[in-house]
Amino acid sequence: MSKPSASDQADWAIGLARLTTSAGLPLQWVKNHKWKVFCDCFLLRTKRPSAKVLTQCVMPHALNRLKTVAKEECRGANATLQCDGWTGENHHHLLGFMMTAQRKLHTVKVHNASRDPQTAEELLQQILEAISKIETEWGATAHCLLQEKFPHLVVPDCIAHQV
Repeated sequence: MSKPSASDQADWAIGLARLTTSAGLPLQWVKNHKWKVFCDCFLLRTKRPSAKVLTQCVMPHALNRLKTVAKEECRGANATLQCDGWTGENHHHLLGFMMTAQRKLHTVKVHNASRDPQTAEELLQQILEAISKIETEWGATAHCLLQEKFPHLVVPDCIAHQV
């Protein structure tokens, strides 16, 4: 068998990174003896990345590649901004900002609000920053849930948060 091209090897490594994150696999799996034997038997052409290479090189590269493609798809599109907050098991209060554009959901940012004042004014500031990010970094037009600030927008109620 011929040696894989640099492009094929990069695609292989990114595929492993996506598999690792989507399946929630611990990084130790790349050191697993059964995995190494499997690769030696069936995947002779490719190099196995180490956990360090996966986390410090491959995953950041894959994430940047996915972000670039997502941003290209959203450029010029109308977008709906969504926000949700939760407290993790580590007691950090997080605010997640998501955007729907071209019928796809994208994470715009996750903000650690643990030390922020829990006020409407602070939430408004975070929302305005997310809108700015959508318009400047993503090139999309933000249509968000801010009826008071932008009365010309339609503001649907969220049934899940009314119970």
